[in-house]
Amino acid sequence: MAKQEIADKEMLAYLRFRTPEENQVTIFFMVFILIDFIGFFPYLIGPFSITFFVAALVPAIVMNVWMIAYVFAPYKLEAGTDLLVGAISIVSAYHYWLGSEKLLYINMGIQGNSAFILGLLLLLLFITFFYYYTRYQIRIGKYKRKRQHPHHQSGISMLGSLAIIIAITQVENLIATTEVMEIFFMIGLLCLISIFTLFLIGNYHHYRFTKTNHDIVRKVYPDFGKRKKERKIHHHYSFAVIKNDKLTDEEMITITDELGEFINVFPVKKETMEDFDEEGLLDVFPGEVSESLCIVVMRGNQENLAEEVKKMVRTKRWKYFFKGIPEKEYEKVEDRVLFDPRNAVFQSGDLSEVRGFLLSKIG
Repeated sequence: MAKQEIADKEMLAYLRFRTPEENQVTIFFMVFILIDFIGFFPYLIGPFSITFFVAALVPAIVMNVWMIAYVFAPYKLEAGTDLLVGAISIVSAYHYWLGSEKLLYINMGIQGNSAFILGLLLLLLFITFFYYYTRYQIRIGKYKRKRQHPHHQSGISMLGSLAIIIAITQVENLIATTEVMEIFFMIGLLCLISIFTLFLIGNYHHYRFTKTNHDIVRKVYPDFGKRKKERKIHHHYSFAVIKNDKLTDEEMITITDELGEFINVFPVKKETMEDFDEEGLLDVFPGEVSESLCIVVMRGNQENLAEEVKKMVRTKRWKYFFKGIPEKEYEKVEDRVLFDPRNAVFQSGDLSEVRGFLLSKIG
């Protein structure tokens, strides 16, 4: 594939993968909450319907079996992660639509096919819209997978979520409502949740990309889809661009464009000589630091970074409990680990030499 395609925003959006451990936990709770809990909640209200229940139970069983298989083998089944998340999106929306139909036909006693057909058309319309909307978002580079920080959510937001759930269950005790009002409120709530879950349909596009561009994925992530015991520790590289005077935006764009295709490189850091630990770099490369412009390549390790993040979280989470750990705290850890001059393995003021070094390491 051409260099421009590799460096394109769309390509970079596709090549953002979470770790199997992150996916393992996320998928378990997605199936448990979105399908097993919320999806069957309408059947706990009012009269029971075996027809609607079975129609919801069959796809739920399939998704739970799939989820269990994935939880036990997240590394081996990594290639199917996006397909599973996309399926969770569709099945969840289906469950919420079916639950709404159950509330209308069984709880309210509506007759005729109009509500069923209208609801089905709306479901198909929402699925189609979000399928193409997320496709468009990927093309412009805005449908991105963000880093997952387990403790980033603040205590206030967690307590607020709990308060909302309790408040919803007590609505009928707080205000005078009729059974019809409560049913329509529940249907509206299911529709809102459907909109949230259908955003996940964008994972289908990621799955299609990994299937049709397996060679690119394997180049960037050599162990993608392999068992855990078969995986090796692969070093990634971060690089700092340092200069005596101000580094212009044009110079930075030229450098990032040239090195943008190396996805095994951590984000570029723009530095000046005053900000960078030049003495530490001289310990590694005595007398070799370029006087005008220098690109320093440092070898990092994802496991070391993850361990340092965990240490930071243990010391900071109570301090920032009520507002969540700020992103700047994570950035400080990244700066300390990824841009430590003691880990420098190459430095040069010649961009072509830096390209050659990186090519030799991923070739």
